[in-house]
Amino acid sequence: MTINYVRWLRSYVGHQRLLQLAASAFISDAHGHVLLGQRTDVMLWAPPSGVVQLGETPAQTLVREVREETGLWVEIERLIGVYSGHEFEWTYPNGDQAQIVSIFFRCRVLEGQLTPDHREFVSLGYHAPDRLPPLMPRYVRMVRDALAGRAEAFFD
Repeated sequence: MTINYVRWLRSYVGHQRLLQLAASAFISDAHGHVLLGQRTDVMLWAPPSGVVQLGETPAQTLVREVREETGLWVEIERLIGVYSGHEFEWTYPNGDQAQIVSIFFRCRVLEGQLTPDHREFVSLGYHAPDRLPPLMPRYVRMVRDALAGRAEAFFD
């Protein structure tokens, strides 16, 4: 049985701020529209993403989370950037606090049917870059960087 590391750690530290390593996916369609999901917890939009579990690499986490949240199988094409800082401090609706370090990857869809999981995303859709829905604040810079198409990965 695999332990849920965050749940286990929370049993000791409660709602205190924790570092969380996350992986996020930038997925676009043939028209350059960006895949985003409307989150169930805050009703803002975000790319598919999730927290790295014990024993996983960020790439494994990303493939697993995209499949679970969207029904799509993806392969990672390249690293867009590594993000953290004040914009990535987050308090979950249950009061748990986190300082997120997010690794953002460009991905290509291999197969699958776009279907929201209704646990993390209420709905999913591809959006034109100049008409994005309201994004969670931490994803604004990440999506902007992905759309810029730089050859080098971003980090700060």
